[in-house]
Amino acid sequence: MAVVKLFGRIGDIAGWSEATLAGATLEEIKAAAAGADARLAEHLDHPSTLVILNATLIPHSLRCEALKIGDDDEVAFGSPVGGG
Repeated sequence: MAVVKLFGRIGDIAGWSEATLAGATLEEIKAAAAGADARLAEHLDHPSTLVILNATLIPHSLRCEALKIGDDDEVAFGSPVGGG
């Protein structure tokens, strides 16, 4: 099972920041993280949500729901950040 971390607003919505979840693909991990929470699912699916796999940011253009997730992987989701 993969370690899943939620940062920022996404973690606030979920009510948790780290869990160990079953899933062999990004799609399955997102479904496991969201459970029955449609609002959380919407945030996890949003194009601006950061997806970090094993400390490497996965750009939206390279993401795919079939992205393989292994039992030793860490998947993090975060709210977009801005600067100025």
